[in-house]
Amino acid sequence: IFFRVCSRMPKGPSKKIWPKRGQVLIILAGPYRGKRVICLQEVQHAVFLVTGPFKVNGVPLRRVNRRYVICTSTYVDIGDVGSKVPDELFQKKPKNRPNPSGGSKEKTEEKFFEEKEKKRNAFMELRKNTQKEIDTPLIQKLKEADPLLLKYLASTFTLQNNTKPHELKF
Repeated sequence: IFFRVCSRMPKGPSKKIWPKRGQVLIILAGPYRGKRVICLQEVQHAVFLVTGPFKVNGVPLRRVNRRYVICTSTYVDIGDVGSKVPDELFQKKPKNRPNPSGGSKEKTEEKFFEEKEKKRNAFMELRKNTQKEIDTPLIQKLKEADPLLLKYLASTFTLQNNTKPHELKF
């Protein structure tokens, strides 16, 4: 009986690297595809809170699933920046449904749209203020760590025709 001898050992499965606070990630899908962002914290299992910062590359505070990011080997000491972010930023808005009893609410169209606009403006102000609270100290920490880090975050990740992604070291 003849047994074929394997000339090389097969590779085992690669261990996934989980993002840590301050690690630079590359977003793979969505409107911010190819952007480099900083991981602030893990919100849920495999869901991470990331930011650009917005002034550097235009990526706001976002929640990103682990499947849609590549972890790089670049770390930044961010201290306690972004450790407390309000959950209201990421909750879905309840839909306006008609009154189940069939009665009509005493509202005119003007009042309805005014209230809707006030709620929207308050929400947008909360997002802007939270973004500023996180980005200002984060940009300072990035400048202290390395001045080129801001340019690195501002650049997008792309592949060329002759690039072999399986041989890249992130």
